[in-house]
Amino acid sequence: MPVSELLGRVSSELNDIAAQVERLHPLVSAQSSQLGGSDPHYAQALQSFDHIEQKLRCLAGYVDEIGTGTSPVWQLDPQAALAAITLSDLAARLAGQTSAQPNVAPSGDFELF
Repeated sequence: MPVSELLGRVSSELNDIAAQVERLHPLVSAQSSQLGGSDPHYAQALQSFDHIEQKLRCLAGYVDEIGTGTSPVWQLDPQAALAAITLSDLAARLAGQTSAQPNVAPSGDFELF
């Protein structure tokens, strides 16, 4: 697999995670009016949450730029590294396999960690 393609996929995943974090902001902000003013640790946690999103976006851009700058003849076999990815849908996307509805759980399925 071309290195640039693999790095582009990693960059895309990082951007997707950053977008997911961004979508959680309203949920976290709803609690901030109750706890934010009275608990300085909570305010720091909110700032950390926003910082995580910013770091993910920066890393995505960084990885994408590195990929853009690589020679098209540089190749990697990502199979050994993919074995370390325990999330099957993530591993499939990194391997270049696509599905019609990524990240969609079957109707009625719910996982709570």
